[in-house]
Formats: sequence, C-alpha cells, structure tokens
Amino acid sequence: MLPAKVKPTLVLLHGWGYDSTCWPKAMLKWLGLSYDLVLLDLPAHGQDNWVVDGRNSIEQLDEWIVATKELLPNQYHLMGWSLGAQIAIRMAYNDSCVQRLMLMAVNPKFITSHDWPSAMSSELLVMFEQGYPTHANKTLRRFASLQARGSATTKTATAQMIQLMAVQPQKIFGLKLLQQLDERTHLCQLSQPCFIELAQDDELVPSDWVNDLPLTNNIEIHYLVGGHGYLLEQDGISTQMANYINVGVDK
Repeated sequence: MLPAKVKPTLVLLHGWGYDSTCWPKAMLKWLGLSYDLVLLDLPAHGQDNWVVDGRNSIEQLDEWIVATKELLPNQYHLMGWSLGAQIAIRMAYNDSCVQRLMLMAVNPKFITSHDWPSAMSSELLVMFEQGYPTHANKTLRRFASLQARGSATTKTATAQMIQLMAVQPQKIFGLKLLQQLDERTHLCQLSQPCFIELAQDDELVPSDWVNDLPLTNNIEIHYLVGGHGYLLEQDGISTQMANYINVGVDK
C-alpha cells in the first residue's frame, strides 16, 4: 500500500482589523483539499500573544516574523490579503522556504508619497490611528464601509465585515504598519512565483499601482470586479486564483 501523499503547507495572513477566523469557510474547505492550512493571527490581532511595545514598529514586525518562521515547516506557500499580503512579501523576500505567494488586494506601499500616487492618503490612515484608541467601533465601521465600496450589496457587506472585526486596543499596531511598510523593492526582487489579485473598484488599493513598478515575469496579475473586501463576500477564490493554486500543489 502506497503511503498517503503529504500535502504542502499553505500559510494564510489576514488583513488589518480582522483575525484568523475571518476567512470564508467555503474557501478554507476548498483549500484544505490540497493543502495543510496554517491560519495565522497578525501581530497584535486575534489570539496572537506578541507583546507590542513603544519601539519601532517595523523592528517589532521583523521580530514577529523571525519568531513565526521558527514554527513553520521548511517549505510552505503564502497567501495574504491586504496588510497580510504586504507582510507576506516581507516574509518571502530572500527566503527559499517560501515557495509561492498569492496576494489579494495588496499594495506594497499603502500610503501615497511624491513617487507613489496610487495609494491611500496618509491623512486617512492618520485619522484611523488617532480615532481608534477612543472610538474603536466607529473607526472599524468607517474602515468596513470603505472596504465594502465596489460591492453589489454595500450595506450587507459592511455589516458582515463589522461582525468579523473585534475591538482590540493593540490592533493600533497594524495601523502603524500600514503607514510605515514599504515593500516595493522586496516585491520587485522576489524570486518565487507570485500571483497578485486586485479589485477594480477597491477604495483602499488603487489597482493601477502595478504600472508604477518594474515587476518581473514571475509575478502574474489578475483583476476582478469588486471592492477591497471582495473575498469575504464569496468563496474567496476566483477561477484564475484557483488555477494558480492548483498548479502549485505539486511544487
């Protein structure tokens, strides 16, 4: 009798404000047919016990990445959404343990600058950071409404997203990361195959940022209709993403 084939590992990284319970059940069921899934909570989110202090946020993130990688297998695939996708780029850069990346609604640099127009305004993220400590529920509702724009059922989608975002004071750490992370160079230098899926009506991540980077041939771009939170409204896997994932099962 032949031994059962060992499934490859797929690590999932969610977006800001959520935790590892946000992924649609149908999506996880489908992915679980081919992969052993590892659902991570981002630092300071969900059940993650990483203690965030007053030091540089990027330095603390890198410490979290090192500690997290020690718990992961020698080879794995990475799937990330929004902030989780940005962190996935940072995790994969110059690391042969990461075999492939699947990034959804990602921007390698989330805020605008003089050389990066296709992003969120820094004023908006500052507003979220300043408002979250004292008006967390209001901030999360505002964030959910922006994610739901582009949806065919905006009110329903907003309500669904709000239910998935628990108030945790330490989540402000993720807002600092959204302001500070710049993964443009890392993305352009990735050696692994990478699939990027962008929503055409995303209010938080303008999809035309891809025109401002010299992306290499190992990066495949796919556009779909919807807003930033599109994957929470459906099974989370487009036909194109599914095809890409299936190819990676034997890698």
